[in-house]
Amino acid sequence: MTTATLLVTDVENLREVVALLREAAAELDCGLTVRTLAGDDVDEAETAAAARRDRERKRLPIPVKVDLHALSDGPVDAEAVLRGARARGLRGGATVDEVRRTTKR
Repeated sequence: MTTATLLVTDVENLREVVALLREAAAELDCGLTVRTLAGDDVDEAETAAAARRDRERKRLPIPVKVDLHALSDGPVDAEAVLRGARARGLRGGATVDEVRRTTKR
């Protein structure tokens, strides 16, 4: 199975960012899971609210990761998913995590 990871820094708008990434991923036959950097499940509304509170306190919100996984035997192209999300209106706030890119057999 091939996987790739995106980092989302626009956590205040997490729901919208993930929706665009999910649409782009589905078009490329990929699924996605949103997790904290430590790997825990994320409640998108709660995480976005915490990010807004962080910003009000002059703190940087903590990014989350989006793990992409192939739904078939094909590869996962995180850059293509990101391009697809940008074509749908994503204006920043997500990037390919080169460190976490892996290929499992």
